[in-house]
Amino acid sequence: MSVENVELVRSVHPPSGTDLTLLFGGDPDGRGAFARIAPLLTDDFEVIGGDHFGDLGLGLFSESRGLEGLVSVWREWLSPWETYVTEVDDFLDAGEGRVVVLIRDRGRLRGSDSEVELVSASVWTLRDARIARIEFHTSRAQAFKAVGLEG
Repeated sequence: MSVENVELVRSVHPPSGTDLTLLFGGDPDGRGAFARIAPLLTDDFEVIGGDHFGDLGLGLFSESRGLEGLVSVWREWLSPWETYVTEVDDFLDAGEGRVVVLIRDRGRLRGSDSEVELVSASVWTLRDARIARIEFHTSRAQAFKAVGLEG
């Protein structure tokens, strides 16, 4: 099942080079662009974050549920950014229905001329070929620790 889990996550994750401010800002209620994801989420789907991005002082959402929650927390996170481009370095099978996505994002805050690079990861938990949980971590080490791996 591990190959299938990685492929499922890959199929719904925004591709490298996607500006997430455009992706999440272009659909007022989140129902259009994200409708294809809804059937892939479990009824109890949750999205988890919680720590801060270092010196930026930008808090990551703590917890939300459902597709609307996913869209809402991303809009909240993206609100101070003029651009926020995601790059996926890799999708890793972490066993027990989990996939670690290694991410390298570049963003520019509104009113700033400089770009910031954020090297992070997310942990996706799948159950019965559906996405049950996404945890966002501000470091890859935190994500690896969350799945019981050292990296």
